[in-house]
Amino acid sequence: MIMKKPKIECDSDLLIGAYQLESVYKSPLLDNWLNATYPLEDFQLKAIDRLSKNYEREGDSWNEEELKVRFIALVIEIVNIDVEGKIKLFLERNISAEVGDYQISVNVDLMFAGQIGRNTPSHPYFFLQELKKGKKSTNDPEGQMLAAMIASQQINNDNKPIYGAYQVGRNWIFAILHGKEYHVSRQFDVSKPEDLKASIFNLKRIKDLVLA
Repeated sequence: MIMKKPKIECDSDLLIGAYQLESVYKSPLLDNWLNATYPLEDFQLKAIDRLSKNYEREGDSWNEEELKVRFIALVIEIVNIDVEGKIKLFLERNISAEVGDYQISVNVDLMFAGQIGRNTPSHPYFFLQELKKGKKSTNDPEGQMLAAMIASQQINNDNKPIYGAYQVGRNWIFAILHGKEYHVSRQFDVSKPEDLKASIFNLKRIKDLVLA
């Protein structure tokens, strides 16, 4: 009889310990990802300014669904990530895999992935987990992101980096998982126009990194 492996909790510290990951806070991988810039049209710059001001004014009172509709969806529209047959945006999908001694299963808020057929994700590249009210919740958005990254590393099996980001309140933190190295960025405060613009550049950069 084959014994089913136990499911591991989506807790960042638990995952880092269980899979013996090394946390890295400054690295060429992060620099290569997070230092890119792109030309933006005037209407996009105005949208970024409006989004950051809206978040500064109202964002702390939004629930998670309002955050998705009034902010994240509009950011993703500016990013324009889809490339037919190669990269597509997917929402609210499950990622599962047996990795080492554990079963990982996590529902992801948003991911960029390849595509099978019309709407089935394949070969995930990037995950975004959001949790607006971090202090009042027992959920761990970093742990959910990291669990999805570890599972995808196993699924993809290509030794390429997996990219991710998680949001708590106004702050976005970007991350890369490559082998056993877990690279983590500074906080980007998306209620500030320059940090929001940088975050949009970070998301746009995913397309270049995947298609390279």
